[in-house]
Amino acid sequence: MSPRRQYLLFFALVLSVIGAVAALSFPRRSATLLDSVPRDAWLVATLDVAALRASPFARPLLGGSENTVVPGLGSLSARCGFDPVERLRELVVSSPEVGERSDFGVAFTGDFTRDELSRCADRVIRARGGSPATSSRGGFTLVEDTSDLMHARLAYREGGPFLVGRGAWLDAMIDATEGKAERRRFEHDDLRGALAAKNGPPKALVVTALLPASVRGTLKAELRPEVDGEGDPAPAGVLAVSAAGLAVSLGGPGSPRGTPSTSELNAELRCETAVACDEVKKLIERKRQAFSRDLTVRLVGLGPLLDSLTVEVRGATLTASAHASSEELARAAERIFDFAIRAPPFPSPGGGASRP
Repeated sequence: MSPRRQYLLFFALVLSVIGAVAALSFPRRSATLLDSVPRDAWLVATLDVAALRASPFARPLLGGSENTVVPGLGSLSARCGFDPVERLRELVVSSPEVGERSDFGVAFTGDFTRDELSRCADRVIRARGGSPATSSRGGFTLVEDTSDLMHARLAYREGGPFLVGRGAWLDAMIDATEGKAERRRFEHDDLRGALAAKNGPPKALVVTALLPASVRGTLKAELRPEVDGEGDPAPAGVLAVSAAGLAVSLGGPGSPRGTPSTSELNAELRCETAVACDEVKKLIERKRQAFSRDLTVRLVGLGPLLDSLTVEVRGATLTASAHASSEELARAAERIFDFAIRAPPFPSPGGGASRP
């Protein structure tokens, strides 16, 4: 071998070693529940259940330490031998684009094994009078009710995540999780990044929504008299919102001692034009003033949250934020839920009773 070829071979070997070391040392992106969201999802919501459980909202939203009760099934603990809801850690909810179909999907993690959850799904299906059966798709095992294909199916694999979905949406979630299909759109991550950049406690709930132009066009056609009229331009501004995101920090124990914790709400809207965002801002401010004068809203305890609301428009982007004591908001949530559950039904025209 000539000296020139020896030099080239040595140089290539050095480059290979450097490349291998760099590849091994570069941190790989860890898989997340968001990887289960297919590309055509218009709505994506993530919830840190552990953070919710540690917040003052645990009792009004999760029912305290009581076992989860499902209408028609009773206690989940009685059916499954444990309460899956109490063991949840985090979950992601997604749905296909508006107008396509009414499918949905949930990806979640929790302190239970796949065998425990599989047995739970089997017992729940049998308790409904269904016929449970298992199948597979990729590396996932599916449990479903073959007597009622409209019910959701459970999918699981070694190492997680657990998936629950209905129709073709569950298949799309499995393919996205395994990297066999495209995942969520960049716009969702862009909104989440903007919301995460807001100062304050970690976000326990984040919701992002992409509003397709086709859907907004259909709504605009249906509302044409209001949109094209010479009156309030707010409807046209609302229909020009192409994407929206909301993040909620629930707050935990107060710090320092004796200081109440604070919950924060941050929202970001992307409009087609700056004028549209200006109209949305005017609409939000009018609604805030109206609700602020509502005695019921004050009695419930939402007054401080409305009073703190601020709205800003920068070009075609609108941001809004509000904050209030976590304990006060938790009490307000409990009052609202108590009213919704315990409120007397309205009399129906036929003399019976019905709920609103």
